Amino acid sequence: MKKQIVQVIGIIFIYFILSVFIIASFNIPNSGFEIENNTPQLSNKQSDNLEAMVIESSPDIDLNTYRQKYNNQDIIARLEIPNLFNILITQTSNNDYYLNHSLSKEKDTKGTEFIDYRNTIHSKQINIYGHNSRTYDLPFRKLENFLDKDFFNQNKYIILQTEKERRIYEISAIKEVNNDTEHMNINYHGSKFVSHVSELLNNAINKRNLDYDEDSNILILQTCSYDQDDSYYIIVAIEIE
Repeated sequence: MKKQIVQVIGIIFIYFILSVFIIASFNIPNSGFEIENNTPQLSNKQSDNLEAMVIESSPDIDLNTYRQKYNNQDIIARLEIPNLFNILITQTSNNDYYLNHSLSKEKDTKGTEFIDYRNTIHSKQINIYGHNSRTYDLPFRKLENFLDKDFFNQNKYIILQTEKERRIYEISAIKEVNNDTEHMNINYHGSKFVSHVSELLNNAINKRNLDYDEDSNILILQTCSYDQDDSYYIIVAIEIE
C-alpha cells in the first residue's frame, strides 16, 4: 500500500513540474519598451496604395514624453515596422553602452535598440542595431520573420520618426553576413555609394528589386544570427522619395 502511495505522489509531482514548465513557456518576457497603439494590421490586399495607408495610419508620438518617462535624453527616434513592432531608438557617443542598458539606463543584458554613434538622424546611411534572443521576445528577434518569403513579400515598409520628420523606407533585402563588414561602411558617396548598395544586396536571402542611385538614402537594421557563429542578419531598406 505504501509503495502505491509513493508511486501516486511521484506521478502527481511529475505532472506538477510539467505544468509549471508549460505555463512558463507561454510567458517568455519581452523587452517591455514597445510603444502603445501600434499601427493596425495591414495587408497588401487592403489598399491599392499601401504606402499611403502605412503613413496615414502610423501613430505620431512626442519623443519628449518618453524622454521624461525614462529620464533619458538619448531617445532620439521611434522605429516602426507595421505588423511587427513599434519601438523607441536611442543614440549615445559609442556603440557599446546600449548593448547592456535599458531605456532607463539601468544595467540590462537585453539592451536597447540604438543608432550607430557615427550617424546623424539625417545621414545618407543610418545603421540601427539590436539584440536577437532565443529566450526573450526582443523587437529585433522579429526581424527573422523576413526570412519567410511570404512575410517578406507582404511587409515592405519601415518608418523612422525623428524630432521633426518621418523617413519612410522600403525594404529591399534581408541577408546573413559572416565576417562581412560592408554594411558598417557608412560614408560612401557618388559611384562608390551605388557600388556599396549593390554589394549590400548581393547574396540576399529574400530580395525585391528597387531603384537606387547616387542620391538615394538607405537604412540598415542589424541583429545577431544563431545560424552560425559571428554572423548577423541585416535588413537593407531604401528611402522613398
